[in-house]
Amino acid sequence: MKVDKGSAILEFSIFFLLAMFILTLIMGVLPVWTQYQKLNYIAHGVLRDAELVGNTGNTVMDTYEYLQAETGLKTKEISFNGTQYIGGTKNVQINDPIQVTVKSDFVWFSSFIGGGFNIELVAPASGRSGVYYK
Repeated sequence: MKVDKGSAILEFSIFFLLAMFILTLIMGVLPVWTQYQKLNYIAHGVLRDAELVGNTGNTVMDTYEYLQAETGLKTKEISFNGTQYIGGTKNVQINDPIQVTVKSDFVWFSSFIGGGFNIELVAPASGRSGVYYK
């Protein structure tokens, strides 16, 4: 006959430690994923407005500011690199590419490790203009 006194307590303590480790990992990754989803929402919202308006001027920047206020996320920067403009204006000819990149910083595990780890999140979005300019 085997004597198994205390084996259930040992198994439970190992299971409990493993469960707490997994829960801590999930709680650490979830805020990063949530902020990236908000950043992606802003990038695609700005892109959609730029596609409909056919430029990257003031109306698009107003949409950008509105989406920041709606999501409660303060982004670091927005850029339209790779967008093909019409000769010195902010207008984009029909079917020419529009590329939006929104960047934000996230401090990961700031409450656990001193200042935490600083991560730059980047949300790119690309589409095509839907406005014809003569």
